[in-house]
Amino acid sequence: MSESSARQPIRIAQHGYALDVLAHLGGALAGLQFQGQDVLRRVAAGIDEPLDSAGFALMPFANRIAHGQFRIGTRTVQLDPNAPGQQHPLHGQAWRAPWTVELREAARLALAYEHTAGEWPWAYRARQVFTLSESGLEVDLALENRAAEPMPAGIGWHPYVRRTPAARLRATVEGVWLADAQCLPTALASPEATWDFRDGVLMPPTLVDHCYSGWDGRAELVLPEEHLCVRIAAEEPLRWLHVYSPPGESFLCIEPVSHIPDALNRAEPPTVSGLRLLAPGASLRARVMLTVSRTPLGA
Repeated sequence: MSESSARQPIRIAQHGYALDVLAHLGGALAGLQFQGQDVLRRVAAGIDEPLDSAGFALMPFANRIAHGQFRIGTRTVQLDPNAPGQQHPLHGQAWRAPWTVELREAARLALAYEHTAGEWPWAYRARQVFTLSESGLEVDLALENRAAEPMPAGIGWHPYVRRTPAARLRATVEGVWLADAQCLPTALASPEATWDFRDGVLMPPTLVDHCYSGWDGRAELVLPEEHLCVRIAAEEPLRWLHVYSPPGESFLCIEPVSHIPDALNRAEPPTVSGLRLLAPGASLRARVMLTVSRTPLGA
């Protein structure tokens, strides 16, 4: 396979859905269509930055680690920034590395990434499997600790869902992590401190970049202008919902994650922060389902 062909999106399609994946670019998504209509944001051909993609997996941690530094036992770990314009490293290593195609079928694609110990001092194996069915897009995430000692571990999924001016987001959450100017969590508050999505919220024109706790694993984005409803359902341990909606953009990130930002530096217990240590040989797994349906006129 030539280098140019290896950089082309891999397409799987079934039941009205079509998914394009960039294995060489962090296993990122290049697009998802339903009945020929874009569900995720449209991606320019030949992109070389995962932040310009339509979505990617978060492993072995989600969101930010403050200044890239944390302690595990007696060990201090220092990570360099890994995204343009960001002083705090984001989302782990897997989203910025090439993935290997393990399985390719008409409606199923499996990718893997093998990390050797280095700046992140634990070896691990990441895997994501995309499956299309009548129910939509299923994303299976798995993270295996291949080090000889426990590894801090987190997983998540970061889709860039298209939004319209009248888009409304609905989700049931119990709390929201307020954040400072660097988008690092400061305190846990009631959802009403930002936006309470329980009854459906018209997304504001201002920046939203918050992590919500006590999520029941269900979220729904209605695009009335296009008569579309996008539903996301996530299994445990994805019980935190990170919502990122930058002003002036035509997308909204609805991110199921297994822990809060900077969980490695928080004093709260793991039940609050989501921080967990993965034993040698153990795996952390979760499944996300994205389903698209048509909404009636006027709904």
